[in-house]
Amino acid sequence: MGEMHEANRKYWDAATPRWRELDEEDWRRCPERPSIAFEGNALDMIYEFVGTLAGKPVCVLGSGDNYAAFALAGLGAVITSVDISEQRLRVAEERAGILGLDIGFVRSDAADLTSIPDVKYELVCSTNGFFVWIADLIRLYSEISRVLRPGGYYIFWDIHPFMRPWKNQRILEMEKPYFQAGPIRSEEQGQTTYEFHWTLSDIINSLLKSGLVLRRILETTAQDPRFWQGASYGKGSDNSLLDWQNNPRAGLPTWLTIVAQEPST
Repeated sequence: MGEMHEANRKYWDAATPRWRELDEEDWRRCPERPSIAFEGNALDMIYEFVGTLAGKPVCVLGSGDNYAAFALAGLGAVITSVDISEQRLRVAEERAGILGLDIGFVRSDAADLTSIPDVKYELVCSTNGFFVWIADLIRLYSEISRVLRPGGYYIFWDIHPFMRPWKNQRILEMEKPYFQAGPIRSEEQGQTTYEFHWTLSDIINSLLKSGLVLRRILETTAQDPRFWQGASYGKGSDNSLLDWQNNPRAGLPTWLTIVAQEPST
């Protein structure tokens, strides 16, 4: 894991100037319009489960462009921004100064948070493009659990696993959207049947409704066509890409959002 994460660190340090140019505008608006920093209803989940953020210690893990850090700081949270890339943190620190935000910046591997004490945060969050860089999920989750206070939450949104297998093309034959769960009526050999094609979140949330760790799973689609146009920032220009009949992959979930809670003592 060490060698792979170190290679990722070097990549992001080198890529920082290019990414700085790509996201030169929206970061300024994040404190006043926090929704800019989130997809997949993740901000709604933070409001629902964590509530008012004013004065609460929050860690943004794998902070990258720091949109989430700026947005949550604008809501009054006491933010620690953690990223593996020193160069990206330098850009974020400069921007935080321009915005007048008091944010603590920590350069660290997300799977090795030894510089952060136990039971420190009410909320840890991560955003899109985080998990693809993590080689050991068990170590990651163990570190998140360690730094959360009892009853604290880890809330993330990221690319849905169902997006990973497809080539970047529109040619994909679908029978129905993933979200069309049913009942689906069929006739076979003179008999009527009804099927229910439950989503991943339907099944898991039903099973774990009373669980202390997994609180909520959401699967949602992209709301801006920029996702299908290969853009991370700005607005997309082709809304037809949001129609699954024109772009079959749009019938699958784009974002996976999960709310997990550290058990209370």
